Amino acid sequence: MAKTLCKWRNAQIESELKVLKKLVKKPDVVCSKCARVANTKKVLCKPMSMK
Repeated sequence: MAKTLCKWRNAQIESELKVLKKLVKKPDVVCSKCARVANTKKVLCKPMSMK
């Protein structure tokens, strides 16, 4: 995965659904730019802890 989740488009979401499910399971980080969530900060462009 080269791009952050913030840059994923619909086609990539559909083709990488298994990867996406793993990345967003039990999220504790949110992107302060686009509000996407993940369980690791390395996949978001402007990560911010939700704790």
